[in-house]
Amino acid sequence: MLGERGPTDGRPAEGRMAGRVAIVTGARRGFGRATAKRLLEEGASVALWDLEEAAVERAAMELAEIGPTLGLGVDVGDRDQVQAAAALTRAELGPVDALVNNAGIASSALPWEAEEESWRRHFRINADGTWWCIQACLPDMRERGYGKIVNIGSLSAQQGRPATDPAYPASKGAVLGLTVSLAHNLGADGICVNAINPGYIRTEIHDAFSEEQLATLAADVPLHRDGIKGGGRPKDIADAALFLLSAESDYITGEFLSVNGGSRTGS
Repeated sequence: MLGERGPTDGRPAEGRMAGRVAIVTGARRGFGRATAKRLLEEGASVALWDLEEAAVERAAMELAEIGPTLGLGVDVGDRDQVQAAAALTRAELGPVDALVNNAGIASSALPWEAEEESWRRHFRINADGTWWCIQACLPDMRERGYGKIVNIGSLSAQQGRPATDPAYPASKGAVLGLTVSLAHNLGADGICVNAINPGYIRTEIHDAFSEEQLATLAADVPLHRDGIKGGGRPKDIADAALFLLSAESDYITGEFLSVNGGSRTGS
């Protein structure tokens, strides 16, 4: 479970996250790694959590050239592991100011093909895992009267998405409900809770999808980038997370920020 702490030299003296301690889950690749990198660039100390211990330790060491990191193997669906990782993060980096709940799974299945095991697993990781991580960080945030929480939701929780296992949007819908509930209940403690709803952005999580299914997802994106539909990048999510974690969003809570290339517009 223990990861490796990177060197502390080379950390930016200033930045939008200077002096802050952040946890990013699902951080060995994709949105999580891009977000961890962006926060380090802005002066934060970052604990990278991921189920794949060796991979997240390697990612933490690679990113340690930018700033202080800690790589930990954590199953976010296991509350005891989450509590232990939070305690270790606190001991190594300091009290937690910011949390990005990015760890999650997705799969492809038609409704009549969906299986009970898949339903349970999606909720255990996507919904339960988000809640366990928040619970573990709340004591630090409430004691300090400050905190920023960003939950990674999904466009699929707001509208239909072809070929996606129904367990995925259902579990992400639970994350969005949790986001607005906590925003109402934690505002008096100075804690902001928001969600990012990505549209189709190709990452390793889509490896289970066929090329035909991926083409269908990309075709729903109005905004082109470099002449390509579905041109979203993990950095797009990282930049949105940085905004919601920084002082620039101190009066924003309980909101869903869509990063989807126009796949869904308006409310």
